[in-house]
Amino acid sequence: MGRRPRAVRLALPATIVAILTFVALWRVTSPTVPATGGSSQREPLAPLTRIVEVLTQNSIGRQASLEKVVIREVVSPRALWIGEDDQRVFVVLDPDVKNLSGVATSPGARVTLIGLVRAAPAENEAIAQWGLDAATAKAVHDRGTYLHVTEIIRPRG
Repeated sequence: MGRRPRAVRLALPATIVAILTFVALWRVTSPTVPATGGSSQREPLAPLTRIVEVLTQNSIGRQASLEKVVIREVVSPRALWIGEDDQRVFVVLDPDVKNLSGVATSPGARVTLIGLVRAAPAENEAIAQWGLDAATAKAVHDRGTYLHVTEIIRPRG
């Protein structure tokens, strides 16, 4: 028995490497479909646009864009109440709030507020952070949420 030609000896390992390469590339490039049949990524939620939506516990962490809301009461330089008596939302202005149009934050003014809904802090934290009185801090805590505003805009029309 003679020796096999060199080409025959190299063909078997080369074939195995080619098959493994093909399988690896096929696995990497094949799209995977989730078991539910839907997309694996969630679409971002649209910003909340109504005051009543900001008041719910499941709105924490969501963006909000409230147009033409009425400022009811200014509690401190950074804190105020907006909305109607039965649907009031506590608002805290970010220290770096964008107020490019110079909108006055005085009672009765109509403004558009853009921000993030957050969970209300404990009463003592609200008093320390925002300079609130005890009654206001309790009211904020009892409501459960507040709007942290990053931008104030003069409403159109």
